[in-house]
Amino acid sequence: MSRVARFHADRTNQKLYFARLSCQQAEQTEHIQQAQAHREAAVFHLHGAALAFLQELVRYYRLNDLAPTLKSIEEHMADKGQVSPEVAVMQQLAKQGFLAELKRAYRMCQYAPEPSTPEPENETSSNLIIKVTQTPQAWLPDTKILREWHRDLTQLIDGFRNEMVEF
Repeated sequence: MSRVARFHADRTNQKLYFARLSCQQAEQTEHIQQAQAHREAAVFHLHGAALAFLQELVRYYRLNDLAPTLKSIEEHMADKGQVSPEVAVMQQLAKQGFLAELKRAYRMCQYAPEPSTPEPENETSSNLIIKVTQTPQAWLPDTKILREWHRDLTQLIDGFRNEMVEF
């Protein structure tokens, strides 16, 4: 049995694959809203891949944690008198790194951005015309950034998997 199958990495791999497909679809469509939907889907799948990897860690370290977070894994490991190097690296990246940016994008996908107050145009003869042109998806990462996050997350997870050995 391979190490990947043994620690239930199939869901993590599947989420990474779905994120890659979403990026491809976003690049291939010319419809703005469809492209936005695919980019948001890529964000959801990348976030899901990070969560699925936490489940891999829980299984690898034989922890009892049904909804793992970096904090909960750290606490469970401390209870056992152990430290997870994977969690330490991921915590650092979640504070300032691509995981922090991914978490921010995920949060932004969950909630509607705060609308700005439309202001009347000064050069019109009437203040009845209101400028409402905004860029509603300015916060959403473009496919280049999403692909970078995908690459970084894949490399991070593959590196961790290569280092995982029985203890």
